[in-house]
Amino acid sequence: MKSYLLRSTLMVATILIICPAFLFSVEKTLSPKGELISGRPTSGHIDLSDDGQVYQTFKFKVPSDAFSVRLTVSNSPADLDIYVKRGEEIQNYDLADYFSNREDYNESLLITRLSDIPLEDDVYYVDITYQRDTLPVINGNRASNISFNIMMELNSYMITDTLLPGVSAGYKLFPENGMAALFALKIPKGTDVFRIDLFNTTADLDLMVSYENKIITRSMNDYLRESLLGSETLIVEGSNGHPVKSGIYYILVFDQVSNDHPTSFSMLAGLDMVPPAVLTEIPSFPAAGDEMQNVLMATAEIIGNAGKGSGCFVSSAGHIITNWHVIEDFTGKVSKDIFVAINLSNELPPMELFKAELIDYSASKDLALLKISSGLYGNPIPPGYLFPYFTLENTESLKLGQPLTYLGYPGIGGTGSRASISLTRGIVSGFERANGNLLVKTDAEINSGNSGGAAINTYYELIGFPTVTIGEDAGQLGYITPVSMIPREWFRYIGR
Repeated sequence: MKSYLLRSTLMVATILIICPAFLFSVEKTLSPKGELISGRPTSGHIDLSDDGQVYQTFKFKVPSDAFSVRLTVSNSPADLDIYVKRGEEIQNYDLADYFSNREDYNESLLITRLSDIPLEDDVYYVDITYQRDTLPVINGNRASNISFNIMMELNSYMITDTLLPGVSAGYKLFPENGMAALFALKIPKGTDVFRIDLFNTTADLDLMVSYENKIITRSMNDYLRESLLGSETLIVEGSNGHPVKSGIYYILVFDQVSNDHPTSFSMLAGLDMVPPAVLTEIPSFPAAGDEMQNVLMATAEIIGNAGKGSGCFVSSAGHIITNWHVIEDFTGKVSKDIFVAINLSNELPPMELFKAELIDYSASKDLALLKISSGLYGNPIPPGYLFPYFTLENTESLKLGQPLTYLGYPGIGGTGSRASISLTRGIVSGFERANGNLLVKTDAEINSGNSGGAAINTYYELIGFPTVTIGEDAGQLGYITPVSMIPREWFRYIGR
């Protein structure tokens, strides 16, 4: 039995590739190239005998009208893996452009124009390989031959629907389609401006638009709208007193964060600047049935230009306290736009409904005071609108071992590209005072996205804001900025 070591022909040293449960090695030499044809199954064979090869190489060509390619291995009695490289055969699997090496016997790999390494118009080489360090067991016996089928399927840019201005419709993105869908919109002559709105979605969606060219990629588009919001708006205006170009505009809607879970959304095109009424309705918070429901609704998601986190309503007028770093932009200044999503269902991501303005901040304490200023589209807040809010507790009485509960929107808290509210528990693990600031340590599970959220006691009172985690190989500790660190002048704003 040969040893399985993949060795680069350009290097003398042996390169070990670490796989999920084993190391493998194989001598990589040129092999006959099987041409893959879209939609046509091709049979393959791997010979694990001493004179054989533990891989088989194929190739395919990507035409300019292809949006995605899917490679699927089927009818394999053993664990085979897929490696793909553009433009040349793979001499080292560490240098492959794409791979699928799960524990599945029959792997599948999807590559699109929006992948981290985008699909290009070129020839691609595919290795189907067996990487385990022992012969597979087939029908109860050790076997040195593995037969399989491989299918390559090219999917072109297909129009999902043609939008009618003023008419909203619901759609879905599917993993098998690369979490993307293409639409067409006809703009008549003399149009000064048009807008495209994505809404009613629980995912982080983005869109690209191209004029009279449906082959849309990150390098070939006329308009791009991407942010940390799920509800996106793209407005196209004429210039120098001239209307926008008339004709067909192609719109690619995509989820670039999650590719495993179907997601639904609504889309609406309009021929003016004014947001339609369906977008500007602001639902009221439901009446809180108990104290826990109140604090869950009082915990908001805060979305800035450079990141997002959590925040706590501290007044019925819509004042929010969060961490300064949540709303800081890439230049160290406050984000141009601050959006607030509220929790109306513990089973769904929060609803993006509001914009907020910065009232005050303290970079040294990493705290910021915000206030709701308008609806998501600049629409006014309904008269008498009331927000749920936290009761603030004096944190001077905190003691080691005291139980605490944490509320927020950590990035790991969902299976899709946006998460519903998460609750974790821990204790006061210690205290630390540095540069005049008091921090409370905790052993609770706190992750990116929890920043600015709520740390509450057993009486549902707000005692602080999860701010940072410090982790080592053995675990991590979270740090809370306590309520006692809120600047005193802020209480005048929030009426406390």
